[in-house]
Formats: sequence, structure tokens, C-alpha cells
Amino acid sequence: MVNTRSTGTGSSQQGQNNQGTGHPMPMPPPLTPEQFFQLQMQMMATLNNTVQALQQIHTQLPPPPLQQPRDRRADFLRGHPPMFSNAADPL
Repeated sequence: MVNTRSTGTGSSQQGQNNQGTGHPMPMPPPLTPEQFFQLQMQMMATLNNTVQALQQIHTQLPPPPLQQPRDRRADFLRGHPPMFSNAADPL
């Protein structure tokens, strides 16, 4: 059976489990302005490529509409039964 009751220490234990040993991860070194602008340019290029791809998708012609199957039941009920002219293997 699943233990659904909280003892009040569950949230603090979960926080420690997420951090591993309880010590926070060190912060990464700050980016230099050149690294920051290079990262910004990469993100802008990716965004530009995505927008162009979406525009190409929307400018393509839509596929032709599907032909609806012929309603043979209605033809039969109107007095137009199917005609069998020949058969390859008659019984």
C-alpha cells in the first residue's frame, strides 16, 4: 500500500534528494561579452531558420481534397442496382 500520510519531514527530505548531498551546485563562470553575443546570435539564427521553415510550410499548396466514396446504398435504394456483366470464375 502506498504511504500517503505526510510526517512533516517529507518536503525537506525531497529537497535534499534533489540536491544530492545537500550542497548546492557551484555557479558556472560568468559569460564574457563575446560569448554572450555569440550565444545571442546563435539563438537569433535558430529563430530565423524556424520562422522561414514555418513560412515555407504555410506557402505550400494544400493537398487536393479527398474524393468522397460513392454512396452505392442510395443508388441501390433508388432502383439502380449494380450491373454484373461478366465474371472470371462463375461459381
